[in-house]
Amino acid sequence: MRDVDTIAALRIGLASPERIRSWSHGEVTKPDTIHYRTQKPVKDGLFCEIIFGPTRDWSCACGKYHGKRQVGCICDKCGVELAPTTVRRERMGHIELAVPIAHPWYLRAIGLLLDLSPWHVSSLLAYQRYLVLHIDEEQRSKAQDLAQDTKDTGNHEEQEAYQQLLALSVRDLLEEGPYRTLSILFPDTFLAKTGAEAVHHLLSTLDLDGLAAHLHDEIEAEGNHAKKAIRRLHVVNAFRTSGQRPEWMILSSIPVIPPELRPLLVLDGGRIASADLNELYVRILHRNTRLKRFLEQGAPEIIVNHERRMLQEACSALFDNAHTKKKTTDAHGRALKSLTDLLQGKQGRFRRNLLGKRVDYSGRSVIVAGPQLKLNECGLPKEMAYELFKPFVIGKLLDHQYARSPKAAKRMVERRDDMIWDVLDEVLFERVILLNRAPTLHRLSIQAFHPKLIEGKAIQIHPLVCSAFNADFDGDQMAVHVPLSDKAQQEARRLLLSIHNLRHPASGEPSISPSQEIVLGCFYLTEDRPSEKRARRVFTDSNEALLAHTAGHIDLHTRIIVRIGDVSVYSTPPPTQPEHPSRGRVETTVGRVLFNDILPEPLGYRNYPLHKDALKALVAECLTTCGEEATVHLLDDMKRLGYQYATKSGISFAMSDIHVPPERELLIAQGRKQVAEVDTSYHAGEVTYDEWYRQMIEIWTQITEEISGKLKDVLDPFGTIMTIVKSGATKAKFQQIRQLSGIRGLLASPSGKILPIPVLSNYLLGLLVWEIFIAASGARKGFMDRSLNTALSGYLTRRLVEAGMEVIVTQQDCHTTEGLLMGLPTMRSSSIGRILAERAGESAAGTLLDEKLVDALLASGIKQIRVRSPLYCQAAYGICQHCYGSDLATGTRIRLGAAVGVLAGQAIGEPGTQLTMRTFHSGGIANNASDITLGLPRINDLFEVHVPAQAAPIAEQSGIVKAIETDPSTGASQIHIASTTEEGEEWTYHIPRKSRIAIVEEQRIEIGTPLVEGSLNPHDILQLLGKEATQHYLIQEIQKVYRGTGAVVHDKHLEVIVRQMLRYVLITDAGDTDLLPGSIIDRFIYQDTVAAVLAQGGDPAQAQLQLLGLTQTVLHTASWMAAASFQDMSRVLSRAAIWHQQDDLLGLKENLMIGKKLPGMS
Repeated sequence: MRDVDTIAALRIGLASPERIRSWSHGEVTKPDTIHYRTQKPVKDGLFCEIIFGPTRDWSCACGKYHGKRQVGCICDKCGVELAPTTVRRERMGHIELAVPIAHPWYLRAIGLLLDLSPWHVSSLLAYQRYLVLHIDEEQRSKAQDLAQDTKDTGNHEEQEAYQQLLALSVRDLLEEGPYRTLSILFPDTFLAKTGAEAVHHLLSTLDLDGLAAHLHDEIEAEGNHAKKAIRRLHVVNAFRTSGQRPEWMILSSIPVIPPELRPLLVLDGGRIASADLNELYVRILHRNTRLKRFLEQGAPEIIVNHERRMLQEACSALFDNAHTKKKTTDAHGRALKSLTDLLQGKQGRFRRNLLGKRVDYSGRSVIVAGPQLKLNECGLPKEMAYELFKPFVIGKLLDHQYARSPKAAKRMVERRDDMIWDVLDEVLFERVILLNRAPTLHRLSIQAFHPKLIEGKAIQIHPLVCSAFNADFDGDQMAVHVPLSDKAQQEARRLLLSIHNLRHPASGEPSISPSQEIVLGCFYLTEDRPSEKRARRVFTDSNEALLAHTAGHIDLHTRIIVRIGDVSVYSTPPPTQPEHPSRGRVETTVGRVLFNDILPEPLGYRNYPLHKDALKALVAECLTTCGEEATVHLLDDMKRLGYQYATKSGISFAMSDIHVPPERELLIAQGRKQVAEVDTSYHAGEVTYDEWYRQMIEIWTQITEEISGKLKDVLDPFGTIMTIVKSGATKAKFQQIRQLSGIRGLLASPSGKILPIPVLSNYLLGLLVWEIFIAASGARKGFMDRSLNTALSGYLTRRLVEAGMEVIVTQQDCHTTEGLLMGLPTMRSSSIGRILAERAGESAAGTLLDEKLVDALLASGIKQIRVRSPLYCQAAYGICQHCYGSDLATGTRIRLGAAVGVLAGQAIGEPGTQLTMRTFHSGGIANNASDITLGLPRINDLFEVHVPAQAAPIAEQSGIVKAIETDPSTGASQIHIASTTEEGEEWTYHIPRKSRIAIVEEQRIEIGTPLVEGSLNPHDILQLLGKEATQHYLIQEIQKVYRGTGAVVHDKHLEVIVRQMLRYVLITDAGDTDLLPGSIIDRFIYQDTVAAVLAQGGDPAQAQLQLLGLTQTVLHTASWMAAASFQDMSRVLSRAAIWHQQDDLLGLKENLMIGKKLPGMS
């Protein structure tokens, strides 16, 4: 087999009849597979050993020859060549067809070449119409003279036939009746054929150069047929440039794929299980044999045509059964899987076999918490480790000479001798394993850990890595994988070890932060709580204070004064400035002294309660200030301290902790009274429904807030419930406490609208039946959304990753002079990790901005800076280091070869998936946060650049709003805008009812100003305002959805994807180039082509920038392998074959599919 590393490119094209026969090792003539008695392949059948090779290694069929000594020898008795059975996966056969058939993938191309509609081509191939191929003009003129002579006979049918003959021209289509009439009356006047034979005749006589010149003239004339001429010219030029012949789309012989790729198995009891392809081949052979017999016997044409049509249908079913009118089925009515079905889809060859691999040395189990583990460790069950590392243990036993042979070592392992556990410990020393939690939404879903052998059957993981994996301990499972080679181990330790993945690639924020009991323990330790011990005692240092606490003189929360030395003291969380107390004395508590003992020195002394957000910020500050190693130690110490004092606090949750506010009933009665007054006004016709609805919502919202306020007064601020809520240890907010003992309040309906009927009960008192019914709708919606939208979100992630697949860091600097202008207030958050495009203050262009530099720039009074951005990168393939900036996951400059497009797709898609799942916990409570079910379709529309259903119109010119007129009867409005130019033009915009107008009369507006509130059409922005405004709009709108739900995605990732969406141009005028009008090509290829033509003094091509959605962006990629594995496989492959396209194997997917190393990877 050829070494894949020597493959530089792959080309796909149409196979000529000669090439199909050259691939073949023999013609298959019989529809038989194996003999029912001998169970051996039938000669000349679909499993014939003469054609496809022997079924036993180095043995012929009759048994005369056996063994490797006669390699390549062909048995003189049975005719089978001596070879390994693996040749049955490689050798092909062929079927010689009685008549030509058309390949179903190329019907559209055939129609464009012959100027026939798809319906006409289908009817022709179905033998329903006849195609006129030739007319003998001499015979037609004789027929015309004869028609004049018989004009007065009164035979109208003959006269009509004469008229049809006179009107007949080459390439006309005749139906069955007129063809029969004309062929009987004028047998030698014209030649007409039907089926693929007629199409083959026309294609073989096609003058491609002449047709191309004619189509160019049509396009230049710009008539009604210009668009169709452009489509036809694309196909014509494909055949002209590729050197292929159009008639190769018509097959005279069909290849038969190797038998091992369409296996047939004999089961117990003589039953046979066979691949669907065998049944499809059998039908073709049966029909082909029958057709040959009819042709030899000279059967009537109507019978022959029927058999021809059946052969065409059988061949179409073999190639693409899913798209035939009448699908070929088995005995149970199941549609048989054709060659197209085996290639496309999630279970097809591309995605299942080439891009998806089965992995050995792997296992899976349920995960549980391992509180005693370090951050880079996991607990691996002994039984699992025994199976995973069995070969390594055998190797060690042989190395130490505990066993004399591999067999003896294997027996020792299988007997489970005592020594193998010590050897297993030695094997695991400094070795790492990979843990993967499905769904693998982003890079952090696979991390490496040092395994520690444990008893039991569950995998133990460090509690703090759960957030990166998005795992919890309610039955989640994880898969274990073993990197086998030393290089793989080294790479896993360097790149995948959990202590090297502390930052989230999407935002640069810490991927590991304390939660649950760790937060509760740390908050309890540092909270200001009342103490029974005497306060404000003075201690010389922290050790003395801790000694007093151990002796019982003070407790954790007693206010004390301690000398801590010359350390910065933070009384509130940063960014407030720290204090430097006189003589190093600070008023604090023992709990805070204990917590500050674990902090690295640069972080100072934290003298405030540390809830979840404060702890997360502290981890982020430690990561930035002290580095990864110190942060890992801090996290482990924080975990130990949190668990210890969460246990000592004794915080628990009981019904006795819940108190109902005594004013609750009085407040509800007030609300009912106000509602009754509003109802009376509404029934009297004094207020509209909209006003009634608004007042109802306002009344119950106010009552709910008042009950919440009273509930806060009732609850003990240092009780268990308030401690849990204040700490942020759980997802519970005060809203949940309000529902427990206050009032459930207003709920949202499944459509998202707030119901005006509140649930007045709470869970402590119990809900009424109708209240349960109302409350259930929101929870039911959560269940449905989770199942329905998770798939949609996963599909969005797939499209994002596919679109960014070819964006790899390929060069250091593209030397562009353009950049993104950033100003306040987002300058600090968005510019960190980017490179300056021009000088700013003391920092020169090319400087990588970090937090200190940005703070220095802001302090110097600089209001805006220009930075490099992926949007402006001029790298023809991939992206450059300078335009991308730093790697958010490491904080250092991005390395060459990094797959930043895949990172961007994961960073954008992962929050979408998680937010979708999060609706499962929302329960339909009415609040200000919009449901992700509203946000996810919006993100999908933006990435696919769908035109909004009611797109807000934008001003096409600058001017002044002269008048806004509203029709009282319809509610529709008209906006009149007058130009400020001398011409004084005026534009009128018609606004539908219920639209909220965003401008006022006499307002001066600029081009592109939205006239009403709502979503804009991105294509309009591109046309009116250009590329930069479109990029800005898409990024801002996507960020608006994510930020509204609390997800953090760095602009850099969005810029990478949006750059791909604006990568292509539409050729409007070819000029002197070889480009085709109407074709969509990469703008960098267009720029190079134009530059080359201008250098020769030619006329450049004209193009228009295109905004493509994610799907179209992927399908327009230069790699036909990448596009075919994405979707529309048959269309992508047929188009690539017509163009004889070459895949240069530049991207990740195409190299992975052929088994080469990925480009640019470490």
